[in-house]
Amino acid sequence: MFLNCVGMCCSKPTTNTTSSQRQFPTLIEELCHQFSLSDLRKAINNFDQKRHDGASDYTVAIKRFHYQGWEAFNKEIELLCQLRHPRCVSLIGFCNHQNEKILVYEYMSNGSLDKHLQDGELSWKKRLEICIGVARGLHYLHTGAKRSIFHCILGPSTILLDDQMEPKLAGFGVSMQGSRFMSKQKQINVDRVLGTFGYPATDYVMDGTITAKWDVFLFGLLLLKVVCRSIFYLITLTEKECLENPVKEGIDPIIKGKIAPDCWQVFVDVMVTCLKYDPDERPTIGEVEVQLEHAGTS
Repeated sequence: MFLNCVGMCCSKPTTNTTSSQRQFPTLIEELCHQFSLSDLRKAINNFDQKRHDGASDYTVAIKRFHYQGWEAFNKEIELLCQLRHPRCVSLIGFCNHQNEKILVYEYMSNGSLDKHLQDGELSWKKRLEICIGVARGLHYLHTGAKRSIFHCILGPSTILLDDQMEPKLAGFGVSMQGSRFMSKQKQINVDRVLGTFGYPATDYVMDGTITAKWDVFLFGLLLLKVVCRSIFYLITLTEKECLENPVKEGIDPIIKGKIAPDCWQVFVDVMVTCLKYDPDERPTIGEVEVQLEHAGTS
């Protein structure tokens, strides 16, 4: 739900909070604005989705959680309050009032990446720029916070684009926190299916664990999706076929013949190594970022 909220960011937290509103640590309340339900309803005209034009309007995105999603609500607040990076979506505030769980994000005017891939309007240059931006965001998650963060469901639907078509990571409701930065990374055991539907990383399928290399695997799938009309087609190609046939039937016709051979080879090399069966053979996302930046200069 995208709304223009008059003066929302200037309002102060209410002092008449319920016990359910007080469950969050003081640090989180200091880092992230907590709205009362009454103030939020007033600011957005009782969740009216129609836009209200006005010079003082501040456009935001609203996400309301149902009972089944309360765990994701808490997780997004916990993680997004820690994140300060241009490639991660910003959380403006939240409302935690009994059965109303609401997050208020910055507004991303160009929506999610999947829509633009379906419309086939993105040039090769823009696709590559988006992939580099996503890699930078993941690199920050893995190494830039006090504890590493694994996104876990990276894909075109969880990558949002701002008015300049710059990407930002979203969808942190099932993300996991790893070890503290500079300490030895440990595997995280999970008991529910995560990842891109149909393509969970092989290390998770085998033993139910998550590491940073899971995000790297999902990033490899993202690279497939930004160049291929059908991921089911391209994922069956061998590395040699990908390199020798850059305009194979599976490649999006919008970008056929518009990719420099050297750039394509670097791109495919990155994609193939990210999708390695053995997690230990996959690169770190920092290595991926550097290689894609090199592809952009090829």
